[in-house]
Amino acid sequence: MLGKLPEKGQRDLFRPMLKDFIDMNHELVLLADKIDWSYFEKEFAHFIQKEERSAFPFG
Repeated sequence: MLGKLPEKGQRDLFRPMLKDFIDMNHELVLLADKIDWSYFEKEFAHFIQKEERSAFPFG
């Protein structure tokens, strides 16, 4: 199942945004901005479940 986009609500004081402590000039960050992620979402969509399932109870 694809992840849901976070709501644009109030920020949490104890959970800083990832962009607040990552170096936005790092090579991997710059590379991630150049990747066409929608291509991968289309290519791998058939591996993702459409509906949620409850967890299997253990023990």
